[in-house]
Amino acid sequence: MKPTMIALQLGGLAANSLTEGCSGKVMGITSRGVFLITGERILFVTDADYRSPYNIQVYIMPGQFNPFTPGDDWVYSQGMLTFQNNIRIDTSEATLWQPEKAPTIETTFPDQSSRMGALLQRMLALDPDKGWLYLAKPADVKPGSEASIIRDMTDRFLACVRKSDLEGALQAGRSILGRGGGLTPSGDDWLSGFLLYFARADQASAFIRALGQSLTTMAFGSTTKISANRIEAACLGWSESLFLEVIDSLLVSDGVISNLTIEHLINFGHSSGVDTCVGVGAALQSIEQ
Repeated sequence: MKPTMIALQLGGLAANSLTEGCSGKVMGITSRGVFLITGERILFVTDADYRSPYNIQVYIMPGQFNPFTPGDDWVYSQGMLTFQNNIRIDTSEATLWQPEKAPTIETTFPDQSSRMGALLQRMLALDPDKGWLYLAKPADVKPGSEASIIRDMTDRFLACVRKSDLEGALQAGRSILGRGGGLTPSGDDWLSGFLLYFARADQASAFIRALGQSLTTMAFGSTTKISANRIEAACLGWSESLFLEVIDSLLVSDGVISNLTIEHLINFGHSSGVDTCVGVGAALQSIEQ
């Protein structure tokens, strides 16, 4: 009998991608799951319990991801993902997760910016060297250093956004895309957080929408497929539930972020949690009155 994993939950984007007869390959493997690719779409089979539009959540079983190998073929039919190593994932009873609508906005942009700044300061106090968190603190950086280069790139991007200079913003954005290492480089996470704020808070102007569409097209040609999918989803207001919670907490007068959530954000990915949040803060800096 073929080993069968039972899917507990499908993220909305994963569910949309699993059409009858679709196929793909195993793209990569981490300690918490297996990345799959089908066309331009990335899915993540994982035993982690966080909610994400890309996730296929399965029961936790020690060593269950060991048999997978990058490049393995898979096919989807009648609710079943079948891999060439004969492992199957049954999605037929999985529940569907997709983000609920954002709350009604009760706070001003300055209030939101102040709250986000305080949240980033809490992160800095716990892990000041994580990812691009240094962008959230006023500090001198050594001229010519990587930190100096990144600060200049992001400052230039935000200056162009404030002027609605699409060509300038895209030029700066091109230098940010793919900056850093990992499955989702820091620059990609920063841009996804930036775009996610506007879409989630329903504050995307025609300029921001055009910027997001162009950055998404760029991302599919210049950085990892995982990042490109994440940036594309951010333009729709979709992301992991952790980041939706952060933005929602800024919009309501009694919103709070717990210390446990802060820890989860700091430990999310290599530095994706903090870099996405720094991007959210940057979005508010670009519109703060």
